[in-house]
Parts: sequence; structure tokens; C-alpha cells
Amino acid sequence: MTTSLLRVSDTDSRGSCQQKRAEEDSIIFAQDACKVPCIGGCVKITKDHSQHLLPEEVVLFQPSQEEIWADSHKESPSTRLIFLNTPLTDVEVKALEAFRCEWIRRNGKNGCRELPEAVRINALRILQHKKLDASKAVDLVSICLEERVKRLPLSEADLMPDLSSGALYWHGRDRLCRPCLVVRIERMAELMKEPERCVKLVIYVLEYGIRYAMVPGRVENWVVIVDFENASKIVSLVQLPYLCLVSKSIAVTLEYVYCCRMVWVKLVNLPSILSKFVQSVIPSEKKKKVGVVEDPKADLLQFFEANQLEARYGGSQQDCAPAETYPFRFFPGATGNGAVKSDGSSTSAASRSTATGTTSYASDGEEDEVVKRNSDSEGLSLHQHTSRAFHEGQLWDTNVTDSWLHQARLSSLTQQAAKALTGLNGGVVVQPCQTLARWKELLAESSLDQMPVLLSSQRISKVPCQKELRFNSENAKPKEVGMPKTSRSEKRRTLISL
Repeated sequence: MTTSLLRVSDTDSRGSCQQKRAEEDSIIFAQDACKVPCIGGCVKITKDHSQHLLPEEVVLFQPSQEEIWADSHKESPSTRLIFLNTPLTDVEVKALEAFRCEWIRRNGKNGCRELPEAVRINALRILQHKKLDASKAVDLVSICLEERVKRLPLSEADLMPDLSSGALYWHGRDRLCRPCLVVRIERMAELMKEPERCVKLVIYVLEYGIRYAMVPGRVENWVVIVDFENASKIVSLVQLPYLCLVSKSIAVTLEYVYCCRMVWVKLVNLPSILSKFVQSVIPSEKKKKVGVVEDPKADLLQFFEANQLEARYGGSQQDCAPAETYPFRFFPGATGNGAVKSDGSSTSAASRSTATGTTSYASDGEEDEVVKRNSDSEGLSLHQHTSRAFHEGQLWDTNVTDSWLHQARLSSLTQQAAKALTGLNGGVVVQPCQTLARWKELLAESSLDQMPVLLSSQRISKVPCQKELRFNSENAKPKEVGMPKTSRSEKRRTLISL
């Protein structure tokens, strides 16, 4: 009988945990812009996450070379899709060194020699977006700070009316486990009157996806469906110039602040009257990522299992009314390993899944049946076990190896990444993470090994809102155990899971 330690929130004091974490987030984001974290900008979330938000198939997904590089067919690929917890090329490492030197040259005299926290992990993304030009990449940093950091944190309560509009929402994943962002133009009529309100909604939704639905080194991208059904009814020719302005504001957020995240965009139900306008707001270098779908019910199933899509897009899920789109909906069996039936529903879980994480409903014509599931059922989310550091990951910049190597050894790595890290680890073998049991062990080791590295202004001397639980691999029922005694110096350090 094997056991492993895992830190999880005490369900009996869930409200207290959420309140304390909300206070911690508020403190972290209410500081100098250069110290704001690179992920986690959506705070004070009170709605339950989807019960399939972060299932085993996602946390253990093994990306191929085609998923790591968009141009993997080339002898020397240069368009990267996976940036974290993975080895970098010599060209990329040299570009990062030049980027850091350029940053110091411009900001060193002001005492700012370190890259801003919001940029540190995303440095290579910014560089790739600017074709590895260090000077242009540093220019982009100010835009990233201005467009993202100045608006954070964003609380769920403040954005709830817009989140409930159904204009922008996550729904399912493609077969490569990438979450799907759905944009309903018809529902954006009110939002388009206020560009700032629209941009804040975009930032909140994307911050949520990065913080909860991504896994560094495995799943780092999203795909987008833009639905223009009935769009011509809310957009007149007179409104097109203003709509163009709003669209470009959103485009700046997507392409500059969250660069190199979007794999493709599918435009569905695009009326001819809007076609020319839509083409005008798409940057020329991004048009190859954009495709017009003539028959969404047939074409989109090339990329998704049917149980990941709404019926309007050819899937088996019920179409979502505006108020049903948040909390965001995720479902099991994204890769097709959940034995999807011919009608598109999943045999590993009921295909009608709610976002509350308590019930599921059948949709195969039989009488609806409420299915109660425990926290360790197949396909259920593991997000409650993960911290901000887990979703942040590490950029393996060998110019500053000491800053990330130790944490990388304790990370959940693919086979390729583990092999590469072994070479950087002085030949000491680093094992890949291929099972859920090993994944839980790594999370426990990472938590118990040492404090997460936080800036002095980010250290919050509050008792963590967690209890130590022991998980039994056979019955998966947690038992509370006592924490080992610690030295005086260790007691001074407080472990904060963000």
C-alpha cells in the first residue's frame, strides 16, 4: 500500500480559504507594476469551477513535436507553441541573453535590472512575437505592462454581468487538450459600446484559462471559435468604424499581452456584408491562423470530439444560453480516450456536464439521471491540488540556470523534457511524469521541499488556509495527519499556495 502527501484545501472551511486567498491575491496585485505576477489576474472567484476543468488527460498530456513547434517540418523550426518546462534552442538562449542585456541597458540606471515578474516567464514569447529582435521586444514590454498590469486584479463580482452575457467563454477542449474560446458577436452589442469594459472581459477570461486550464510544457495554447450568427442585426454599416476600433483594442490585448498563445481561429456564420471588415482587423502575419468555416457542424469535428462542442457547432452538448456559459464548461474525453459513442457523447462520463461540479445529465434520449461523483472519479478535475507556481512553470533559460533548475527537477515533465533536464542536471537522471500517482508525489515534494520563491513584497505572513492530507492510492480517501515539527528558522517561513 503506497501513500503520498498532497496539500489540498479543507473542504469544511472552503469559504474561509477562498476569502484568505482573495486577500493574498489583492495584496500581491496591489503593488509596483514590475512585481505583479505573470499569471493569476482573476481574483475573488466564488463560483464553483467545472468538475472537469483540469482532468488527468490534460495534466499528463504528452505533446508531440508538431504540438511543440508549429513549423516542426522545417530542419530548424522557429515558431514555438510550447515554451515552458522544455529545452530551448541555442538561438533562443542567445536571444534571451540579448533581451536581458537590452533591458538592463535601458533600465539599469533606474535600479531596475531584473525583468518584471509579468514578463520573466513570457520573455521568449515576446521575443518570438518580435522575431527575436531584442530592441523591439523590450519596446513591447511597456505595452504588456500597460495593457495587462494596470487593469489587474479583476474580480469575478465586478465582471459577473459581462461574464453572464455569454459573449466570451471557454467551452471544452480540442483533441490536443487545448481549451476552446467561444466568441459570440451577437451577444456583444452592449459591450461594444464600452471598449474598456470589453477589454477587461477578455483579460479576465484569458487570465482564467492560463491560471486554471493550462499545464506548462504540455498544454499552453488555446483555439478560438468566433460566431457571427445574427451579427448583421446588431452591426450596421454606420457602426462598422466604431466596431473596428473596439476590435482592434481586443486584438492588441490578444496579440501583444497574450502573444503566441492562440493556435487558430475559426470564423463561423460569417455574413458577406462583414467579411471585408473582418479581414481588415486581422494582422497580415496572423491571417494564416484564421479560417472561415462554411459548415461548422461538419468542419469543426475535425478538431474536436463531439462531446466538447455545443450542438450548434456539431457537438453533442446542449447549446448554452447566455447565463449558462459561466462558470465555464469543460468535459472529459477531450483526446478521444474516453470512448466517445457514435452520437458524440462520452461513455466515461455523462455528456451533459454542469459547471458546478455536482451533477451530470445524460443526453442520449434516456431519462436524465443525476450522477453523484466523488473527488477521485475518472476524468474529474485536479485543479484543487495545483498552485499558482504549478501553472506558471519555468522558462529554461540556461543563461540563468540557477534561478529555475531546482524547481524544474520537481516539476511534472514529459519524456523529452526529463531527458533534456538530465543533461542539464550534471547527468543525474530526472524521471518523467507519466502517471497520476507520480504527479501527486511531485506536487507534494515541491510543496514540502521549500518555500516558493516570492519577492519580498509578495511574502504574506498569514497562516496558510490548508491542511496536510494523506492520500491512499487504493481508496483515495484523505486522512488528516500531523505536520512534522520544524526548526525555528523553518517556522519563520510560511507556505502560501497561490
